[in-house]
Amino acid sequence: MIPKLNDTPKYELNIPSMNKQVKFRPYLVKEEKVLMMAFESKDQKAALDAVAETITSCVNDEIQIKDLKLYDIEYMFTKIRAKSVGEQAKLLVTCTSCQSKNEISVDIDKVEVTSPGEVENVIQITDDVSVEMTYPNFDKMISNEKIMAQQSDVETLIELIADCIVCINTEDEKVMLRDEPRDKIIEFVDSMTNDQFKKLRNFVESVPRVQINHEYVCESCKEKKEVTIRNIADFF
Repeated sequence: MIPKLNDTPKYELNIPSMNKQVKFRPYLVKEEKVLMMAFESKDQKAALDAVAETITSCVNDEIQIKDLKLYDIEYMFTKIRAKSVGEQAKLLVTCTSCQSKNEISVDIDKVEVTSPGEVENVIQITDDVSVEMTYPNFDKMISNEKIMAQQSDVETLIELIADCIVCINTEDEKVMLRDEPRDKIIEFVDSMTNDQFKKLRNFVESVPRVQINHEYVCESCKEKKEVTIRNIADFF
């Protein structure tokens, strides 16, 4: 009988939004092949689907991928990738002073989840109307074709805001948006003033981010620089 190889979890990681420890194994050749094909396709949804499938395969504990946040997925995958093909990833970065290209080696196991700052999730729009917000889960994000297409910054922002609104509170009722047509939600956002819209944008921009901060010395101008890496696709 042909033996099974490398199917035992060896490491632990913490799911950021849940503060839950789970065990995982490195991903295998069969999973890396799917990942590489997805990233090479330049299709963001296909890449994120492949990442989610890899996490499901590698994590020993029972988790609901669809309920996780996007930053959970990115963080978990980066941790799994570090133990799968090595903590060091070679990247090409441009010096902000002399514009020279530098090849750097980044320790991706040092990935962190950071937040730009605390923002209230109940936002007062007018004297008698407020909205309750939440960071959208992974399933909701990748099912939004307009966000995945990234057609324009403004449209993407409006779609993100619409996905973050849980309900609208008035003096008379609480309107749960899961029961409302999408076009009505977008119409509600479109009807805001710039000041009202800015309040919701601030919430969206407060979503925690996965990033790695790395210091290096430019080979050309010899200046000490710091680069922040947020795109997990850079590791492929």
